[in-house]
Amino acid sequence: MIRRAEASDAQALSELLTQLGYPSSVSEIAARLEALRAFPSAVAVVAVNGFGEVVGLVTGHLFPSIHDNQLVAWLTTLVVLEDARGAGIGSSLVTHIEQWAMRNGARRLALTSGAHREEAHAFYERRDYERTGLRFAKHLYPNVKGPPV
Repeated sequence: MIRRAEASDAQALSELLTQLGYPSSVSEIAARLEALRAFPSAVAVVAVNGFGEVVGLVTGHLFPSIHDNQLVAWLTTLVVLEDARGAGIGSSLVTHIEQWAMRNGARRLALTSGAHREEAHAFYERRDYERTGLRFAKHLYPNVKGPPV
């Protein structure tokens, strides 16, 4: 089953994000979910197994762009619990976010993936995603967690 992420999922999401390489506390996750829920063009959904346990997460964002007449959609997070990988959960989450993007007027869905994540690259390519460029990032406040107060 796929449903919207809730604050009560924070513990499971903390574990998922840690497995993805982004360790976060339960309180940080709860606050981030609240921020996403308040942002009208973002979504966070989870995959839940038959026992009611959260086993996957996908997030997406929509925004207008100067280089396209249609909204642009970004898949911003995808992770499946290590023990549940290979069962089609990631594919279901990607399909869900693709359908969400289309329902909301996007013609294109893009994502970034760390250069070291070769298995993830192959996963996306099997789903007809193309390598279209490189991502560059710069930490604007390298010695501070988040923007200055």
